[in-house]
Amino acid sequence: MKLTNKIILFAVAAVFIVTGTVWAGGIKDRMKQRLPAITSLKAQGLVGETNQGYLGFVTGNRANADVVAAENKDRKSIYMKIAQQQGASVELVQKRRAQALAGRAKPGQYIQNSAGAWVKK
Repeated sequence: MKLTNKIILFAVAAVFIVTGTVWAGGIKDRMKQRLPAITSLKAQGLVGETNQGYLGFVTGNRANADVVAAENKDRKSIYMKIAQQQGASVELVQKRRAQALAGRAKPGQYIQNSAGAWVKK
């Protein structure tokens, strides 16, 4: 395994460990409740994972914009908490999480590449 892959894997693991304290605030429950809607939006090709660790609209169709906004708000809270606890920038946490989310995306789902273009995985 390449060193960069090990670093990413370590960072992702750290994110999940650190977020344990954030989850206590109800974020975990809210995210679980939104998951079916988000999964559906991804399957329809309406939203994808951005290169900054958030959900983004792939097309002009803004179906369930409230769900996407709520998810992104909770993600931002998590990223800020992790950055604070790790002494890292929020941007770095977002980038690491974006890489992990892109890696977990299912075939046919959209992810945003580093240039900002939407591509199907």
